[in-house]
Amino acid sequence: MGITTTDRNAIRKSVRKSRQTNPIVYGYFPRKTYKEMAIARINQRLCWVLGIFILFSLISYYSVTSSEVYLNKLGRETTKLNNENVELQNKLDNLYSFNHVDQLVRSKNMLNTAKQVIEVPAANNGAAAAAVAKVPVDENAYKWSIGY
Repeated sequence: MGITTTDRNAIRKSVRKSRQTNPIVYGYFPRKTYKEMAIARINQRLCWVLGIFILFSLISYYSVTSSEVYLNKLGRETTKLNNENVELQNKLDNLYSFNHVDQLVRSKNMLNTAKQVIEVPAANNGAAAAAVAKVPVDENAYKWSIGY
């Protein structure tokens, strides 16, 4: 049959008594006050804000360094193009000076051009080469022009 109400009350009293003297879980469980819990909650939120700021600073640092690398690359290319431009400008100035001299010579008529063209018949296999006399060259006459 069943347990009567008096038996149930007796069991409840013995369980309460055993819980007070003999707890089921043993250990040190500190009790926190409301102030400590509020401070812990504020610290946790501040840690999250700090983490977000650190993440933001890392992203900013990455973007700044990548843009600096790109600017350095552009600077090197600009320097290279400037050097090429200087070389091309020197060549252009040289060509302009030759053109200027040529125009002056033509305008002052300093060069005598041929008035008539003489045509010579083609030479045979080696007859013309044998007919050309070799003129001896005096090398002492030209030493002053070489610098000896």
